[in-house]
Amino acid sequence: MAHVGVELHGVTPTAGSSSSIFLRPGHGCDGDATNSISVTLPEGVTTVKPQAKAGWKVSNANGVITWSGGELADDQFDEFGLRVTWPSLPCGVASQKYYFRTVQVCDAELTVNRSGGQATVSGRLPAHAGETVDLFVDETRLTIHPVAVGVDGTFRVVTSAGKVPAGALITARQEGRTLGTSTSGTEAWVDIPQAGSTAALAMPAPSVTVQAASGTAAR
Repeated sequence: MAHVGVELHGVTPTAGSSSSIFLRPGHGCDGDATNSISVTLPEGVTTVKPQAKAGWKVSNANGVITWSGGELADDQFDEFGLRVTWPSLPCGVASQKYYFRTVQVCDAELTVNRSGGQATVSGRLPAHAGETVDLFVDETRLTIHPVAVGVDGTFRVVTSAGKVPAGALITARQEGRTLGTSTSGTEAWVDIPQAGSTAALAMPAPSVTVQAASGTAAR
């Protein structure tokens, strides 16, 4: 299960106003580096501006903020910031907790399938759709020319089985930076139980408690 904390840096989020929060992954996936962070925005949270981060691409689609294409080592930490506007709270409500469901992806998946004397190397790199990558078997280049990643974020290379020994590490790189390997992992927060449910979580998704504006809760 993913472990992501929320840093507020001393600011108290207030209903109806804007503030910044910072998501901090606690680790990678079983020791592997984190290559992507996706956050689903809680209902009602608006005017979202994600933090720009060197070496990472940022997208905002249908309420999901994604930082991708970077590499955060398991033994290092970083923060992924969001500037958001909090919804107003109903009269009489003093505070409201908002959950930010988070998914970490570590080492985007590359797979090898063998059939007879052939080996097929395939992968999914959605953050690099329409671009090209270099493939390596251990430290040996697999193809002379860069491999094109399709518009759907996938690629497929058919070669001889002898070029891809069993157990070899397959790596996709771009300008020397590792994008994914044949060792993959994903860690995610499970959905928050619905109101009224008897389900409970040992580790709920990262959350922020928003306070009512001064005087609002007393009305």
